[in-house]
Amino acid sequence: MTELPKPGERIDVLVLRDLRRTEHINIYLYMDEEIARTSDLAADLAKYRLVDPDFRPVMEIEEWFKTIQKQMRQIAGADARVEEMFAAEPLNAEILETGEIQTAVGPRTYLKALLPYLDEMEEIHYSNATMPTR
Repeated sequence: MTELPKPGERIDVLVLRDLRRTEHINIYLYMDEEIARTSDLAADLAKYRLVDPDFRPVMEIEEWFKTIQKQMRQIAGADARVEEMFAAEPLNAEILETGEIQTAVGPRTYLKALLPYLDEMEEIHYSNATMPTR
């Protein structure tokens, strides 16, 4: 297994997604700093599991990418690509903790990470995503 990021490190979300896929770990992204720093991951997952993904303060990284992709397509059109946007304007998440969580397939290693506040993300514009030419 690759060495996992340590709490306090800031890691690009594309790197985190690749790490999730290659190491078969769960990576949870928080959008709310207060919840992220003061709550328990397992309790949060149970508490917010029935909340629409657009309004959850925490999501597993693959679900987060799907949600962002959906929002981009609503704004920039069907050809918008979230990967291209984050390659052009990297977004780093702060690692808050690592551990093990019980899942439907058994215990899995996880990373808990915090995304920057939306006002800190102003530099990223959906219009920066490149559209394939036809």
